[in-house]
Amino acid sequence: MLRSFLTWFSLLIMATALAACCGSTACECDDTFADAVGLEFSADTTSANPTGFRARQVDTVYLVRVPRDTAQKPRADTVQLVRSIARFSQPVIINNTTPFAQAGNRKLDGYSYQLYLAPARRAAPTFRLTIDSVQLNTDFRAEGCCTCFENNRKLVYLNGNLTPFDQTDLTRNNGLVPLTISRKP
Repeated sequence: MLRSFLTWFSLLIMATALAACCGSTACECDDTFADAVGLEFSADTTSANPTGFRARQVDTVYLVRVPRDTAQKPRADTVQLVRSIARFSQPVIINNTTPFAQAGNRKLDGYSYQLYLAPARRAAPTFRLTIDSVQLNTDFRAEGCCTCFENNRKLVYLNGNLTPFDQTDLTRNNGLVPLTISRKP
């Protein structure tokens, strides 16, 4: 009986020591953009056939998110992003919790998205882009006491096209690879 108590007590002490060791380790995962999709507006407005946007054309961006699982009642969420002229060159980032709140355990790839530009929510859009689907392949990477996400593949399907845009960071650092959005000339 004494041996059993000593064994359990030793295991408790070792588990506590291990937890204290890992608890004092700071993890820097750099996985903020592991699943994120960045949309960057083209600034080409001076060529013979301009395909870009002016800053005032993208000062108000609307994003609509619809669940891809039709077994549940698909309810669309809409977010209005008001951007200053200084933020014109910065991408619009869609992530698991940005700009929409995460609903349950559904991730970015569980939705389709629609981006449109309009002066007001109910006004006719001046530009529209549909993200039909996002395919993610994300693994866990463990180093000591830290476990981080590592994105291996990120494919974005736009406007009904069957050929995806590969948004995977080739350096495998989970960096944001923005997709440049252009108008049709």
